[in-house]
Amino acid sequence: MTVLVEELSVFAGDRPLVREVSFEVGEGERVGLIGESGSGKSLTALAVMGLLPEELTATGSVRLHGNELLGASERVLSGLRGDRMSMVFQEPMTALNPLMRVGRQVAESIKLHTRISWRAARDRAVELLESVQLSGVARAYPHQLSGGQRQRVLLAMALANDPGFLICDEPTTALDVTVQAQVLELIVAGIARRSAGLLFITHDLAVVARVCERLLVMHDGRIVEQGTTREVLTEPRHEYTRGLLAASDLEAA
Repeated sequence: MTVLVEELSVFAGDRPLVREVSFEVGEGERVGLIGESGSGKSLTALAVMGLLPEELTATGSVRLHGNELLGASERVLSGLRGDRMSMVFQEPMTALNPLMRVGRQVAESIKLHTRISWRAARDRAVELLESVQLSGVARAYPHQLSGGQRQRVLLAMALANDPGFLICDEPTTALDVTVQAQVLELIVAGIARRSAGLLFITHDLAVVARVCERLLVMHDGRIVEQGTTREVLTEPRHEYTRGLLAASDLEAA
């Protein structure tokens, strides 16, 4: 499922926060969106998903498999989110309901878009949790799980309805290196099984180097460089990209 973003801009009143961003994520393609905090990465993702705060506006075009999303009704977008496109957020404790068992939350994400029974949804939820290496946690509450486990619950929810497009917004930032590697492997495996497109947002160049095939570099609300991961990380053309590389662990690699 192809996602095509053209001339996307996001405004706070008259002030531009994201400026004329264009990119494409094809079926099964893994694209990284990198840049420092405040560069506009997360706002771009929220605009694509139709989740911008009410005080912000967006112009341009966002097409999912040829269907225009920008300006679509909330009813239309709600039907697509969690079904044809999904998002894994940076902080799972704010995305999960602290008062509901995680198995129930995964089951609800399935029931929202299907007509299967609750028993079938609960059984499917257990299968999904097991697919992200979480066995026996369906009856646990979010606070009873580790950060890495909660992030895997979010991944299970995001993949529950086999979306064609997945956005991951800094999904491993708060995790230690070992758990980070496990979550990244699960993300790549999960989208590969579904031939889904991936937009992976991060400031960590080492992470995109192992996950993404193509990179978009964002600075001050604009895409300043793009190309294959190898091209961007070994032969950066833009001064900002060279600065990111100089400040990263990749420089010494």
